[in-house]
Amino acid sequence: MELAEGLVMAISLAKDLFFDDSYEESANKVLPKVEGFAEDIVPRFSGRQFQQHFRITVTTFEDLIIKISAIHVSEIRVGHPEMAIDKQLLITIWSLSNLESFRSVADRFGISKSTCWDVLYRTCKMLLQANERYKIITWPNAARSLIISEHFRQLNGFPGIIGAIDGTHIRILKPKDNPNSYCNRKHYHSVLLQGVCDHQKLFTDVYAGEPGSIHDLRLFRKSDLCQRITTGEVTFPNDTHLVGDLAYSLSRYLIVGFKNIGVLTARQKNFNYKLSQCRVVMENAFGYLKGRFRRLKSLETVRLDLISLLIVSGCILHR
Repeated sequence: MELAEGLVMAISLAKDLFFDDSYEESANKVLPKVEGFAEDIVPRFSGRQFQQHFRITVTTFEDLIIKISAIHVSEIRVGHPEMAIDKQLLITIWSLSNLESFRSVADRFGISKSTCWDVLYRTCKMLLQANERYKIITWPNAARSLIISEHFRQLNGFPGIIGAIDGTHIRILKPKDNPNSYCNRKHYHSVLLQGVCDHQKLFTDVYAGEPGSIHDLRLFRKSDLCQRITTGEVTFPNDTHLVGDLAYSLSRYLIVGFKNIGVLTARQKNFNYKLSQCRVVMENAFGYLKGRFRRLKSLETVRLDLISLLIVSGCILHR
């Protein structure tokens, strides 16, 4: 009898703890938001503090504000006034720079989670428009290609390199549609980012969003870079070329190493070594990108359109 009474009391206590009706009532209440973080606190940051938190300099941020404001068209809306462009950009950069949940980001900036997603989408679209107009990420012209190739040549004597190309995986949540195609060889879901960078580890071309299961060579052939090379829109002035790993095919504009099946000569091994010294800048660029904008280590959304926008926006901000 005592055991039965004790069991009833335990069940009652558990119900009070885990199924209290007051929790449901409080869940429907509007939770308070942080007020004035973007408007009052961020302006008090020193230049060093701003760069530590947002991973870009104040000068870069102000330059982006000017570029975005020049292309932004204010919306005609009923109700709340449109959020200031600088606040929208702060929210986007903070979201990319930190691993806070999107709910925490929304609370920090005093907005709802849904508004946070809308801000990210709009601002990323504006960043892409700014990149298209102001050529933030752009293929090097003849003069720039000479500078890049000379810096690569000074590294170890390898001539004519205009950039290095490679791909990297960006971890994502399991997509609702065709999830198996996004599962890569390391058994997690991802999308691919293809990048070309110069000697300074700055991107000169990016392409993102393809499923993580495809090979780097197929990714390259599907990219707009490959199409622009085929149509002649992208050129390789002064007999320059890209360098890549053995995932790519040798061509007149892309140099790869010798495949090592155990019979390489000393000269071929030296060629591979020098080539790897040059193309490692692309791997470093990906490392720096994910280190600065840590959100790109793992994206917490299944919206594939927004995933691509966030990745490319991070590359633009990396400039």
